[in-house]
Amino acid sequence: MNTFRIALLSAVLFFSFQCMAQAQEYGKIRALSQRAAYVTGQKNDFIAQVLTSYKILHEINGQGTVIRILMDDIWLNITAIEIVPVVRNTDGKTRQVTAHEIFFFTNDGILDLLSELTIR
Repeated sequence: MNTFRIALLSAVLFFSFQCMAQAQEYGKIRALSQRAAYVTGQKNDFIAQVLTSYKILHEINGQGTVIRILMDDIWLNITAIEIVPVVRNTDGKTRQVTAHEIFFFTNDGILDLLSELTIR
């Protein structure tokens, strides 16, 4: 009888701790999702700001993502965008971001834009 009570108590404790662990994991996943949405918003704002500063006509969707740009009187659909920081070494070990190279991937090829604007 005592063995049954110990087994039952062990099972209850095990499942209680498992529920708490799942809640903690859910909190971490939720925090990561919120951070990813924030970073994506910053990226989208930066790209739109760069295109506007260079007077390149562009179209954005409801989430703020650049989906098309006008090049040589042709609208090009954007399939992906990569931002690569251009860094300069200063006083030995520190690196300073001096510009960003933005790659726009389209069905017709890759467009490359070097911008001295930096993400803040």
